[in-house]
Amino acid sequence: MDRVVPAVLAGGAAGAAGRWAIGEFGWSSATNLLVVNTIGCFVLGIVIAALPEREHPIRLALGVGVCGGLTTFSGLAVELAVRLDAGDVGEAVAMGVLSLGLGLVAFLGGRAVPA
Repeated sequence: MDRVVPAVLAGGAAGAAGRWAIGEFGWSSATNLLVVNTIGCFVLGIVIAALPEREHPIRLALGVGVCGGLTTFSGLAVELAVRLDAGDVGEAVAMGVLSLGLGLVAFLGGRAVPA
């Protein structure tokens, strides 16, 4: 398990760098959020399907590390709070449903990718 920690840390750094790079496209913060979370869910689906053992070191490095560094639930919470504070309840609800829906579809799609 001691060798897993550096792999998870490296994966987290790679995922965070990926999130930053996607942010450099100049899209809105909401679009960036949807893109990184959807990609992360898709990759996580592939990882979990390919490596069903929960404590597999590569699964931890990719799932916890890369996907954890790439995706952001706190970012979703902030985006929803900003919309709610502005009185845009419909937009907040739409964004929440879209984010969760895309994430679920992407995850299931990733799981369906042949190993």
